[in-house]
Amino acid sequence: MTGVADEAVLRRHFVAIATADYDDPRWQPQKLPVDDEVRVMRDWLCARTLGRRRFTPVHPHLADNPTLTEISHALQDPEPHARWRDADAAVVYITGHGTVADETHWSVLRRTTKGGHAGTAQRTGQLIAWLAESGIEHLLVIVDECHAEKLSADLVQRESTLPPGWLILPSAARDEEADSRALTTAISEFLKDVVARPYAYKPGPLLHVEEFVLGVQSRLGRTLHPLGSQRYGPHPCLPHPAYTGAPVDEDDEEDEEDAFGRRALMRRLTRAAAGPPQALLVTGCAGSGKSAALAQLAAHGGSYRVDAFVDAAGLSGTEVMARIFAALAILAPGRRGGSPSLQEWLDAWADWRDSGSEPITVVVDAPDEAADPDRLLQDLLGRLEPPHTRHRRLRLIVGMRSPGGAKPAGHTLADRAEALLRAERVRIDELPYFRRDHVAACVRAILLGDEKSPYAEKESLADQVARAVAEAAGPSYLMARAAAGNLAARDRAVDPLDRKWRAVLKEDLMGIFRDDLRRMFPDPGDRLVAVELLRAVAYAYGRGMPWRGIWPVVANALSSDSPSRPYGDEEIAWLLASRAGAYLTTDQEDGVTLYRLFHDALREVITGHWPELVGEVPGRRD
Repeated sequence: MTGVADEAVLRRHFVAIATADYDDPRWQPQKLPVDDEVRVMRDWLCARTLGRRRFTPVHPHLADNPTLTEISHALQDPEPHARWRDADAAVVYITGHGTVADETHWSVLRRTTKGGHAGTAQRTGQLIAWLAESGIEHLLVIVDECHAEKLSADLVQRESTLPPGWLILPSAARDEEADSRALTTAISEFLKDVVARPYAYKPGPLLHVEEFVLGVQSRLGRTLHPLGSQRYGPHPCLPHPAYTGAPVDEDDEEDEEDAFGRRALMRRLTRAAAGPPQALLVTGCAGSGKSAALAQLAAHGGSYRVDAFVDAAGLSGTEVMARIFAALAILAPGRRGGSPSLQEWLDAWADWRDSGSEPITVVVDAPDEAADPDRLLQDLLGRLEPPHTRHRRLRLIVGMRSPGGAKPAGHTLADRAEALLRAERVRIDELPYFRRDHVAACVRAILLGDEKSPYAEKESLADQVARAVAEAAGPSYLMARAAAGNLAARDRAVDPLDRKWRAVLKEDLMGIFRDDLRRMFPDPGDRLVAVELLRAVAYAYGRGMPWRGIWPVVANALSSDSPSRPYGDEEIAWLLASRAGAYLTTDQEDGVTLYRLFHDALREVITGHWPELVGEVPGRRD
């Protein structure tokens, strides 16, 4: 499970191997900015604000023109106290010149000479082998060197044998002079966007591999080919730079982070995860932060433990059960000639549940977005533990959307879930869990958090704007964060009383998204392309839509005209490389990357109002 792997990490190490100076003048037509590159990585991974997720710099001499012997001593044969263990996590960052010789990739060192690489350069594949011998399970290796794409070819044959939890990211083909810091620059730009637009990424203390790779790749402008055993999901070596939402214990009155008013909510969730077996239903309007709160609960521990966390969006009942079984390390029911039926899953679950006595905590988010929400509720969630069981063992925490306003009891899926599960219900978009000043604090943090924001040194103005946004957003943190990100990305600060800007706010997410698109794509033709490509993804329910062979076909089928050149890979790569790529998130299924909108609330906006998003409707660009 996500949180379990991160909680098990005992030590975190950061190693930079960087060479800027070369004795052979043929390696140094101009000095490489490796100090700046290392600083980017260190500022991210070793920041004090990361708390327990912070990495400690080790072997600092390797960042200053190291010798072959120094690298070997540090990573192949370290001193006993410096040896890495399987419970450690490490990031190894390699930058400088690279070369290809003897059909393999080499990192050029200070004493390396042309043609003399065998005795004076570091074979990058050998360095990876040394790291594998350490037994470390959580590792990120970033190689930002010339010809690093050759490393992919060197390692592809042994990729399946790499330890669990590894991610290796070689730079795409890189020109030695003109593109000397492309990968690190792309990582820096991606991290800045995460800080400025946290609402556009999956919540939690760790970044997800697929979002990290896609976000960096879109800014790099070229396809990356990551290697390793962990290709998606949250990774202990990818700390989220903007995460501040750790739950607090009941008696922790001095915690310095209030997570924008989420303290009361996180306390309630913590009590449920540590208390007696029962069902708790967490509901709120779209964008109210329900999923973020549940993800934070699952990612932490202490006085409680979440044993299984499942995001049920797009899943069937059997798929939900398979993920619960995997998280709890329960043997799946066997069946000849096919996959187990839901009843067989439930029978195996009942046998396992009744064989123990220790309470277990299962969190299921977004069953209202499952493949068949009503069936998932009736046939699965309602049967995980019969309500009249004498010895209850299950703490079941379920999160789903529920529209506000007075409606007859039992009218919504959330109402039916409350009755069926006999659950206590927590409405997070109502008092005491929602207050307008908490939303304003969230907006203010985004406006002041980026040094390039026009509000960076204007706290009074930021306060006024934040209050106006909070008033318009109501309980929707999604809408508030979208508005804050839009404002922070502008060249100039807005007047809080400006009628035109307030008119945008009154249109909710629709107005903000439209304004953002027009700022990203001033040309109406480009804007039409972006909207039509996003519109295609908006029709992808469940885990998302694959790029190859599907996304272009759907976009062309939905297109408003018939251009001489249909949409293809070039247009999709263009969209992902733009700032609009932040409106998408990714998942993986059978090794295929799937794309979907980062929040379901955007679906109705794009599918129902796409002509308004475009504005003028020109002929599509050819």
